[in-house]
Order: sequence, then structure tokens, then C-alpha cells
Amino acid sequence: MSALLGRGKSLCPVCLKALDADLMGEGDSVFIRRTCPEHGPFSGLIWRGEPSFAGWKRPKKPDSVLSRQTATRQGCPRDCGRCPAHGRAACTVLFEITRRCNLSCPVCFADAGASSAPFTAYETLAEQLDWIHAQAGDVVLQLSGGEPTLHPDLPALVARARALFPAVQLNSNGLLLAERPELAASLASAGLSWVFLQFDGVTDGPYLALRGKPLLETKLLALANCRAAGLSVVLVPTVAAGVNDGQLGDILRLALSLAPTVRGIHLQPMTASGRNALSGNAPALTLPEVLAAICDQSGGLMRPEHAKAPGCEHERCSFHCRYRVTPSGSLVPLRDEGQACCCPAGDGSENDEGGAARAIEVILRSWQGSAKTGAHAPADAFEAFIAEARERSFSVTCMAFQDAMNIDLERLKGCCVHVFDPPGRLMPFCAYNLTALDGTPLHRRTKS
Repeated sequence: MSALLGRGKSLCPVCLKALDADLMGEGDSVFIRRTCPEHGPFSGLIWRGEPSFAGWKRPKKPDSVLSRQTATRQGCPRDCGRCPAHGRAACTVLFEITRRCNLSCPVCFADAGASSAPFTAYETLAEQLDWIHAQAGDVVLQLSGGEPTLHPDLPALVARARALFPAVQLNSNGLLLAERPELAASLASAGLSWVFLQFDGVTDGPYLALRGKPLLETKLLALANCRAAGLSVVLVPTVAAGVNDGQLGDILRLALSLAPTVRGIHLQPMTASGRNALSGNAPALTLPEVLAAICDQSGGLMRPEHAKAPGCEHERCSFHCRYRVTPSGSLVPLRDEGQACCCPAGDGSENDEGGAARAIEVILRSWQGSAKTGAHAPADAFEAFIAEARERSFSVTCMAFQDAMNIDLERLKGCCVHVFDPPGRLMPFCAYNLTALDGTPLHRRTKS
């Protein structure tokens, strides 16, 4: 039997019209259901399994001070960029420096690929970095694309960004990092904080399915070159049902074997956006399903109760687990501070405000090795203990992005991961990358 759990707003996945929606529970599953007058009824799965939907709560008070780039005209999500209805400041801003890519992944939400367009000039990108800092402040800046390592001015852009932001992350498929060891070294010298490395499995099967070619050897070589350059790495699997959801435990064990170079795993269930909207792939896995899979496959290293709800973005967007790695390779859960990527400390009440600033502090502690902090040599035994604990920190996080089938506008208004959209908007990640079922984007434009 179905039970009404709440009401909200969603979209028609065909025309992207805003619609009244019901959150309906059926057993251990929750669906968001709505009916478009033109295209009929739609139902999107948003939760399945334990922890329960009802128990996974962490309400937030909207941030009181936010820069706004657009006015309210058509309503959420068409006014995105940030409109007066948006409730959370950014802890992270993605800066897409190129649309070019040296892969053509069938699941690419950005629909990136080969392009003959010229690269955006360094001077233009530098001005845009200044604008982002003026609007968003001391956020974590992610250099993304496309494939950002293709841009000829990448080291200079890293240096420029590091002069403005407390941390600069590189989102990369790793192909050029594997091919050119000197690239990793130059990025480390420029001040790169860490690499978010696309890493879908420990065999070539997932890469063939998700990227179109066997890439495991390339990924391992990229990891080796990052390690030699002293760059910290977070492994980022796109998790697809029946493709690599059975390899999460093996990815975890590989990551631990490469610690402290590898600082964690950031799981991203596949969404039906961009190129993948037309692929006919299976529906996205929900947060509880991903958590259950990695815990079941971890051989006792992880347990579901280790996972905590976020304190920055909406609670249904992510989970986080924070650990210390022992010399034997086991995981010891850290005292719950309610913190991890986008998961700052707070009282968990309606007054839990200012999450972005605290999230940034924890991101730096979790993913940035001691060599990148500028920390001085330990002066005594206690400082040495703290430094060693930092080097042995490890996180497992999961961010469940939304698509046109499962989008909940309440969640969207609580987004703290924003994308810079020139000439001057900061857009919630899931709004910027939203596409209808036929692949038509709501906001994303073609860029060089």
C-alpha cells in the first residue's frame, strides 16, 4: 500500500514544467509523483532501504546572506543563478574551463567531447575567477570541464586560483596525468590541492560500459604519477546498477592500499542527464542502496551506522563516513562531528546555519594532505600525533545528484555545490546539468 509522506514540487521530465508533487512511501521505497496536464503522470524513485527515509533528517535554516544574480520571474528552477528563493551558500564552485574532452563517455552529464572551438584565453578565465571569488568568497574551487587537463594554461590557472581560494581541486579522467608525469609535478608546484580522479572499477568492464574503452591500467598509472608528485587523490566512481555496484568493496580496498595518497572515495550514483538521458540505462541507485552495497562488500571495514547526514546541503543529497586508517589497513570511525565533504558541524536543528564555511574546513582536513597545508614540522609529541592522525584520515562520501525523473525542488533550493555560468551566475549543480528526457538542457549552454 502507498502512504503519503509529504508534498512538494517537481518537474515534468518531458517539458520541465514545475508541478505539484507527492512523496509516496511503498514498503521501504519512496517515490516522487506528479502529473503533467500535457504529458501525463510520472514517478521517480528517491529512496530505497535503510536508513529509513523518515529517520534521515537534518533540517537547516536558510543562510541569511547570499549574493543574488537573478530575480524571481518564472519560479524555481527557471530563475536559477542564484535567485531569491535559493537557501544555501556555496561550499564548492565548479569552474568549467573547457568543453573539450579526450573521452566521449556515453554517460556524460555535461555532454562533453571533441571540439574545434578555441580554448578560452587565460586572461578571460582569470577575470572569471576574480568574479567567482567576489561573489562566493573562500569556497573550494573545482577546475572542471570537459577535461580540464587539455587546457594549455592549466598550471597557470591553478596558481591563479590558489592565490584566491583556500583549496583548488582538479576534476579529471586521468588520461593526461597518466601520459605525462611532468603534468602532475607542474600542477603540484602550482599549488593544486588534490585530484578528483574518475575511477569506476578495478577491472576494465566498468570502463568499457561507462567510458567506451578499457582504462584501468591508465587510471593506475595516473595514480602512480600523482603519488610521485605528492598530489592527494580522491577516487570518484560513477556507480551504475549492474555495471560496477558490485565492485565498491574492491575499490575501497584498493584505495586503502594506496593511502595516504588516496584520501577517500566519493561515490556518485549515475543520473539520467545530458548524454545519459537518452541511453536507456537503469534508474539511478539511491543513497541507502549505495551505502548498503559498499558496507556489504567491505568485509566488515564499514557499517551502515558509520554514515551521517550532511549539515550543509539537503539531507537527501549525501552521506559521509569519516575514518582513521590503522597501520594494518582497517578503519576506525572518527568521533561524529557531523562533518565531511559538505557535511559541517552543527546542532542539527532548524537553526543549523552557516554550514558552507564549516564544510570547507572539513574538506581541507579530509582531502588535503599535510604537505599541502603549509604546516610546520611538529614541535612536540602532541603535534606529531595530530599530524599523523591527519595523514591517516580517510573518508567515504556519496553525493546523489538529481535528474528530471527524481528532482525535488526543495532539495534544489538547499544546494551548496554551484557551477559558474558565464557571464555571471552561480547555479545549483543539479539545475545547471538538468536535461529533459530527450536530452534538451534547461540551462547549460555550449562552451569552448
